Amino acid sequence: MKNTINKYFVIALLSVGIVACDPGDFGGTNDNPNATTTPIPGALLTNAINGLDNTVNDTQGQLYVQYLANSQYTDADTYQTVQFSYNGYYQGVMQDLAQIIAMNTNEETKDAATQYGSNANQIAVANILLSYYFLHITDRWGDIPYSEALRLNEDILQPVFDPQESIYTSIFTVLDNAASSISSTNPVVGDILFGGDMDRWVEFANTIRLNAALRLSEVDPTKGAAEFNAALSDGVIALDNDANIYYAHLAEEAYDNPWEDRFQTRRDYAVAEPLVDRMQTVANGGVLTVGIDPRLPVYADPTENGGMYVGMVYGVTQAEAGAISNSDVSFLGEYFRTQDTPTYIYTAAQIAFARAEAALMGWTSEDAQEMYELGIELSMKQWTDASDAAIAAYTADPWVSYDGSLEKIMTQKWIANYLNGYEAWADWRRTGFPTLDPAPAAQNQSGEIPVRQGYPTTARDLNGDNYDAVVARQGEDGLDTHIWWDVD
Repeated sequence: MKNTINKYFVIALLSVGIVACDPGDFGGTNDNPNATTTPIPGALLTNAINGLDNTVNDTQGQLYVQYLANSQYTDADTYQTVQFSYNGYYQGVMQDLAQIIAMNTNEETKDAATQYGSNANQIAVANILLSYYFLHITDRWGDIPYSEALRLNEDILQPVFDPQESIYTSIFTVLDNAASSISSTNPVVGDILFGGDMDRWVEFANTIRLNAALRLSEVDPTKGAAEFNAALSDGVIALDNDANIYYAHLAEEAYDNPWEDRFQTRRDYAVAEPLVDRMQTVANGGVLTVGIDPRLPVYADPTENGGMYVGMVYGVTQAEAGAISNSDVSFLGEYFRTQDTPTYIYTAAQIAFARAEAALMGWTSEDAQEMYELGIELSMKQWTDASDAAIAAYTADPWVSYDGSLEKIMTQKWIANYLNGYEAWADWRRTGFPTLDPAPAAQNQSGEIPVRQGYPTTARDLNGDNYDAVVARQGEDGLDTHIWWDVD
């Protein structure tokens, strides 16, 4: 088993340009005598896993790829916000994970930490989750604090921004090492994702790696193909919906579905017109020969007026949106607004489509059409009880049937990845599919769909020299600057 741990992840402290204030010495007046003074690795892990939920369900990602459209306040649909904050990741879940690694590495704490799983298993799991979060952040902002971002006992208050290419290179190694160092002996405690099943953590690491490899399809296909095949060989999730990786919500407020919360007092998120139209019409305006996509009644509620499926016009002004009655558009489907509906992180359908694309590019010897059609079948069975005959009829429809094009694969992958917005946004930026028109009332400089997000203002205000350096290297700090793997 490999035990090499990437040096960047061994020590932990937030160092992204945020300084702490001294609250003053109150002589212990506010100390809780019943509180522990030692971090608990199992609790830190649980908290870090909880962060996956809102990462996937973040509403901005859903809007960029036109899964959803706001029925009232449309500023987010029209790209008004330029700066987005990643500070919560560094201060919260990522700091927790780095603390787990520190406690399982430090000679003074590592023995006591083994009551929460073997040192190697805890370090590996923390590195897998850190890799997932770092990839999520770099895919949104591009170059980010990495090598100097999570260090303990080092006063690095102004970390450098590492190039995205070097971050990807490092993370491929981190994931490989983490998966190789996992053992079924003494599994981790606090694992609300897989219940301590260490084999599933290996699959998770390899699936992250395979998915990340596809990001390199345009910028470094040789490296991408090598990493894709290595991950596939080492074992990704099976092409079976029982293997789907998901965050399980509970029927209680503390751990319930955020979409249920968003609809408790108001209705804002309608299903966007581009998605609804593609699920019941073809590009030339004709209807699907099978009627509507069987997933549409799950993805969307029928309209109150007429009981039809009508998408909300995307990216219009607030006044234009306000002129459309809520009774005339379809809102997010009731299934997705249930308190304990799970959040899917990686699905068998998603991986089947990834393997179809890899086969199409010649990265593997698999059959692209077989993987494409399997992806459709898996997605249908994930969301519906559609019969095999109904699935076959849908797959045979002229606008769905495989024709050897990347557009077909990516459009069906987009439909299957519903509500995994930032993942779909990465696919769209990389491939240009599905074909999406920008918001008519776009407020960003280019008037096009954003291709990155601006750094938080704290990066500019508290880490000025490194901020200036990364802007000079990467390009303007705005929504229209392409990141490394998104070839312009």
